[in-house]
Amino acid sequence: KKVATPVVNIDEALRKLVADMAETMYEAPGIGLAATQVDVHKRLVVIDISEEKNQLLVLINPEIDASEGMQIGEEGCLSVPGIYDKVERAEKVKVHYLDLDGERKTLEADGLLAVCIQHELDHLNGKVFVDHLSQMKQVRIKNKLAKQVKK
Repeated sequence: KKVATPVVNIDEALRKLVADMAETMYEAPGIGLAATQVDVHKRLVVIDISEEKNQLLVLINPEIDASEGMQIGEEGCLSVPGIYDKVERAEKVKVHYLDLDGERKTLEADGLLAVCIQHELDHLNGKVFVDHLSQMKQVRIKNKLAKQVKK
């Protein structure tokens, strides 16, 4: 598992990557996608938790500055299809990032958005949500994924 490196240039290539990632996420359908999931090891995340799928959030080099509280929610992931499990996350996060214009932004998120940000940042750090689960659950999930592959 690779850890993503920071984005250095916000250029046309990056904008195209963002557009491709957004399309992949919407088609899945998912609410978040990290560049590492499309095999680009850059610190870049796209998120849209809106019902209408028209509020795309692009986080470049995101970092969580502060988190508080705790929530447990069921999570799934495009990288491990068909697997859902409960994961403990911070209830609120404060994150800073660059937008597509290269401007530094700060966002305070809670609820689903907070979960989604934490989940996608895990990908950038080389983790998937199953890494948060117990060993026993991880073994069960590996077996389940292996069976899916055999079909």
